[in-house]
Amino acid sequence: MKNVYLFTVACMLLFNYQNAFAQYEWDNIPIPANPGNGNVWSLENSLSDDFSYTASFGAGEFASRSNFGPNNQWYNFYHNPWDGPGYTYWDNSNVSVDGDNLVITVGYTPETTKGGTHGVASGCVTSNARVSYPVYVESSLSVANISLASCFWLLSPDDTEEIDIIENYGGVDWFKNYTHISHHSFVRNPFTDYQPRDRNSWYPIPQVTAAGGWGPYCWNGGNRRYMRMGVNWIGPKHWEYYINGELVRVMYYNAMATKINGTWQYTYYNSVTANANGYFFPTNGGDGYSLVTTHSTSNNYSFNTLKAASNASNGYSVIDTGWFQGGDNTDEDGNGITVEAKGFTKELDIIINMESQSWLTNATPSQSDLNSASKNQMKVDWVRVYKPVGSNSGGGGGASSITIEAEDLSSHGGTFDDGYVPFGVNINTGTGINWVNKGDYADYQITIPEDGAYEITYYVSSPMTGSTIKFGMGSNVWNSTIVPNSGSWENYQPLKAIAKANFTKGKHVVRLSAGGTNWTWNLDRFALKKVGAINSRAISMGSESSMNDQLLLVPNPATDFVGIQGLGQGRYEVSIFSMEGIKVSTQTINGSFPNLSLDNLSPGLYLVKVSNKTMRLVVE
Repeated sequence: MKNVYLFTVACMLLFNYQNAFAQYEWDNIPIPANPGNGNVWSLENSLSDDFSYTASFGAGEFASRSNFGPNNQWYNFYHNPWDGPGYTYWDNSNVSVDGDNLVITVGYTPETTKGGTHGVASGCVTSNARVSYPVYVESSLSVANISLASCFWLLSPDDTEEIDIIENYGGVDWFKNYTHISHHSFVRNPFTDYQPRDRNSWYPIPQVTAAGGWGPYCWNGGNRRYMRMGVNWIGPKHWEYYINGELVRVMYYNAMATKINGTWQYTYYNSVTANANGYFFPTNGGDGYSLVTTHSTSNNYSFNTLKAASNASNGYSVIDTGWFQGGDNTDEDGNGITVEAKGFTKELDIIINMESQSWLTNATPSQSDLNSASKNQMKVDWVRVYKPVGSNSGGGGGASSITIEAEDLSSHGGTFDDGYVPFGVNINTGTGINWVNKGDYADYQITIPEDGAYEITYYVSSPMTGSTIKFGMGSNVWNSTIVPNSGSWENYQPLKAIAKANFTKGKHVVRLSAGGTNWTWNLDRFALKKVGAINSRAISMGSESSMNDQLLLVPNPATDFVGIQGLGQGRYEVSIFSMEGIKVSTQTINGSFPNLSLDNLSPGLYLVKVSNKTMRLVVE
């Protein structure tokens, strides 16, 4: 009876381990976009977060700028020193994480350097990693109930390419009933801004309008409602917008498709007009909306119909009508046409904030509104980012690869004093790690999407010959790979590790360490891609299928020790191996008291071999 109880407890522990750590709030919400033929979606851990932790920051403009998030996904300021539009003043104390949401709060500030009788203190958050097409970006968020913009958007580092996922006004007359499905192409000097201004770009959502606008809908008397807003950036001249998992608008070359009252409308611009600076914009009608031609309509979205509308158009790009980003002279998209707008090709930061925009300064909220808890918070439940990857990587159709930015480390250390970073590596935010010497290491908290053997690819640069990069957990090195001389510290090249790594689904802490030469390498990022099922190498450890069914590791997962149930009388030699086949421990135990010490074992998956039988062990 005791063994049955222990078996039940062990099963429960294993079940809890596999489910408690691997679940995100969005796990049961399907990704509505198509990853493309032969592909599946793969979660980008360095950009995704369900904010199931707490964080707060010091007060004051420019104060306490810092990274946060389980993988250092975020930076609590804008992506350059600019401190906000209109009467906005970014204040880091207006950013927090409450255990379930990222919270952006606005408040009163007596600042008047930008004009007005008072300013708006607001939080702003920028991702430390960037997105590039093809990619799906989605957030579940709740707009503030105030006459300011609540924003979740993508922006290039040079501020010339912007895709707005949400830019909604919780308390501005008329605008509060719509979401502006938009993007911007900029010329910085003289400042010129193209964005779609066709009537369909202002998109009504019936339940929002019925509630009295975005602010009242989301506030909902304190029982907040959330809306899922997403964009599928397929290519330089093609992306899709989703609201609550429903496709509502598509931008493609020279045409747009928008779902209005259940009917898809396929439209293109009528003509263009030069502005005072000589840049071309779609011609607007007397009501301020761009004039368009409706090519056709349909009950269901048809990509072929949208392509036909683009081909039938007057040739004016809906992505970048004035060619602010240049022309596609080298046919980057491979469509055989070189005389057309280049579209959006740059990496983009994710930015989340509230702001007082210049055109709204005459409607700046009052001090009481800014300080009202019923009005002044935008909440973000989660952000998820996925890249399409090939589905033939083994093990089924789930997400099967991740990319980790080198600067997103959780800790680091070392033994070599290089005079700049005494013992460890230098974090070069946005570009990786450098000043890496022999004996230096960096630890990374990662989430593995599913059990399997993972191929490791480093994006590494080094002018040295003979340096090595090691992969493992804690002091356990799973494999060591020689880094080739690439000629400089900044010529990053992909490098596959000499061996694969086995992982179980869930959270792990992996370590990269340097060796071989005193001065080693710089690292931009590394990627793990599932290429097969879990297997062991380098040493034969018996077959799990031939395991004695009477043997059981309890508890499993374990922390300090684990017992082996089912052994008879006598003494047994027990070996513990890493999943790379490296022996990490050998102990002799008594069958009457069969406890194994797990001291000095880092968290991860191991194989325990006893009496020619092999069992899996999870160490927490």
